[in-house]
Amino acid sequence: MKGYQEHIKELAPGYDPRHIEAFMRNAMEGSHNGCLDHLSLAAFKAEITMAILCIKEGGLEFAERIAKSYGL
Repeated sequence: MKGYQEHIKELAPGYDPRHIEAFMRNAMEGSHNGCLDHLSLAAFKAEITMAILCIKEGGLEFAERIAKSYGL
């Protein structure tokens, strides 16, 4: 399986895949320990859409802080 960020790059061009992954992990926090492996392709795509909305709402500076908090 491709790494999350490689897959995210293909599905969300123009966005920093680290930012997307961070918001996805944040959404999964508490369930599956923030792991994204359990997501179907459709769910993975839906989480990317939600992450993009979070980035648009919170801004790039906030997205960068979230990414760094996950070591991305």
